[in-house]
Amino acid sequence: MILKFMNKLTVLCLTYILFLGFLFSQDNSEDLVLDSTFLSSDPILVDGVFAVVGGHVIFHSDINNQMLQYQTQGIQYDDNISLRQKVIDELFVQKLLLHSAALDSIEIDESEIDSNINQRIAFFEQQFGSQESIEQYFQKSMNELILELKPMIRDQLLIQKMQYEITKNITVSPSEVSDFYNRLDFDSIPVIDAQFQIAHILKTPDAENTSIEETLSKLEDLRNRILNGADFATMAILYSEDPGSSRNGGSYYNVKKGLFVKEFEAVAFSLKPGDISEIFQTEFGYHIVELIERRGNELDLRHILMTPKISNQDMLQAKKILKELKADILDNKISFNEASVEFSSDKETRYNGGLLINPNTNNSFFLISDLEKDPALLNEIRAMSPEDITDPIYIKLFNGKEAYRIIKLVSKKEAHVANLQEDYSFLHNYFSQIKQSNEMKSWYNENIQKVHVQLFSDM
Repeated sequence: MILKFMNKLTVLCLTYILFLGFLFSQDNSEDLVLDSTFLSSDPILVDGVFAVVGGHVIFHSDINNQMLQYQTQGIQYDDNISLRQKVIDELFVQKLLLHSAALDSIEIDESEIDSNINQRIAFFEQQFGSQESIEQYFQKSMNELILELKPMIRDQLLIQKMQYEITKNITVSPSEVSDFYNRLDFDSIPVIDAQFQIAHILKTPDAENTSIEETLSKLEDLRNRILNGADFATMAILYSEDPGSSRNGGSYYNVKKGLFVKEFEAVAFSLKPGDISEIFQTEFGYHIVELIERRGNELDLRHILMTPKISNQDMLQAKKILKELKADILDNKISFNEASVEFSSDKETRYNGGLLINPNTNNSFFLISDLEKDPALLNEIRAMSPEDITDPIYIKLFNGKEAYRIIKLVSKKEAHVANLQEDYSFLHNYFSQIKQSNEMKSWYNENIQKVHVQLFSDM
């Protein structure tokens, strides 16, 4: 979503593919083979249905689609029977998690579902270029896609929350990591692929004054029309540039503090129901907001976003600045760290030398697999030596803005067998995942016995 504040973990959600289904961790389900003693002894043929787990249906199409997805991703198994069994095991775990989530009264806020949908739509807009291209690719309207996505995402979020409830109390102490590592046979110690430390200087071009003035004029005109009786929702559909809300009349519901950037929240939470704000600015552009309803610290609102247009000349100027900056760094006229502080548009990294943090590990090292989502960056990094700096590289940011950046390879660790001295963080996460996986297996084996499970004849 363009407007919502997105931390690094949230950004990871954007990499999910639209119709992947609910992929349970591979490690968590490898040993959860179905026990026939838990299954109904009198299966009845129902067209398309493979099994029912506590009222949740597994269709043959679910199995076939997931097998196809694995094959598309290049995941290899000795034979299709093994792959099919893996998919069936995963689906049983998912349905049991959904059943248990209902028993435990776990709920998902509509705003969380909408946020997730908006993030995925924004991701696909980056991939396909426009909403029209998305519709053409899937042969569905945006409304049809959203209607299909909603129940899928609701179930996915319920599964994630239920998993969290099961594993949230698992902790790993330093002594446990050490004991775990020392008990491993040498052949069982994980090998860590090559790792890269990366820094960047990002330059987001500023819009020209004439573009800003034009945007403010258009937004002021819209505000006056609304104050004179025009429908806010209609104006948002027609003119708002927030792809996450414009098709919904600019609406966001059940908004709590911390979901939006602070400048937006400061205005939204100062309004009374029915108020239309003055024009204000955030990092995303210029806004007006209408407060629909307030329930304590929770809001329903509408907004219109308009962003000053960046010209090709503005982009070329940003690229030129970075190209000259690279030359100055290589000539030792300025250090990369100093240049980051003075020139980088990235507020999160400008004061730490532009060093990027891996959201998967919360440290500054990236594996090749972490970089595969950005092939252009990965190709550059693979060919670089430490201290090398790229030429300016185009990037489209998750807030929709376009920019250029130069990237420095700070350091590189070659592939090696993990050890406690260099790789404690990795081993801590590795052992933690094993403990969580074992906890999930124990939970499944215990709880599947308490649920009515019925298998239908294979088709």
